[in-house]
Amino acid sequence: MRESIDHVDKDLFERVWKLVSEIGVQERHFNVLQSTYRNMASAWLLATFGGIGFALTQRPLIGIDYELLMAGVAAAGCVGIMLLWALDLLVYQHLLDACFVEGLILEKQRSWLPPLRSNMLASQVDRGVVFLFRLIAFYVAPVALLLILAGGFVGLWFANHQLPQLAPLSALGGFALAVAASVSIYRKTHAYDIVEMKLDEYRKSGQQFEPVGWM
Repeated sequence: MRESIDHVDKDLFERVWKLVSEIGVQERHFNVLQSTYRNMASAWLLATFGGIGFALTQRPLIGIDYELLMAGVAAAGCVGIMLLWALDLLVYQHLLDACFVEGLILEKQRSWLPPLRSNMLASQVDRGVVFLFRLIAFYVAPVALLLILAGGFVGLWFANHQLPQLAPLSALGGFALAVAASVSIYRKTHAYDIVEMKLDEYRKSGQQFEPVGWM
C-alpha cells in the first residue's frame, strides 16, 4: 500500500524532494552527454568515409600510396569511435546508472514518491538486454567494418605491389582484429551492472526491492 503524499510532513517532503530533483538533474546531464558522444560517433564515421573517398578520388595528387592512406584513415576512424565508446558506455553510462539506482532506492524507501524509476525498471525486464545489445551494436558495427576495410586496403596495397600472396593474410588479419575488437567491446560493456550491483547491496542490508506501479 502506497502512502498518500497528503500525509507527509512538509519538512520531510522538502528534503526528500531536493534529493529527487538533484538526482533528476544529474540523470539528464549524463543523458545529454551520452547523446552528444553518440552524435559524435556518427559524425566521425561519416568523416572517415569522407577521408577514404577523398584518398580514392584524388589519388593522383597524393604523395603516398592511396591504399595505405585509406587503411590509415580507416584505422584512425576505428580508434576514434572506440574512444567515444569508452567515454559513453564505460564512463557516463555507469555514472548515469549510479544516479538512477539511488533514485530507485529512494522511491522504495519513501513510498509516497511517484515510482517513475521503479516503473521504468519494471518495463525493461524483458527488453533491457535487447536495448543494451542494440546500444553495443551501435559501436561494434562501425568498429568492425573499419577494421575489415583497413585490412582489405592493406591487402590491396600488397596485391598492387607484387606481393599478392600477402593480400589474403592482410584481409584475414583485418577480419580477426574486427572480431577481437567486437568481443572486447561486448565483454567490457557487460563487465558489471551498476544498477544490479547497488540493488544487491540494498537487498543484503535487509531490504526488499519490488518495483510497484503507481496506484
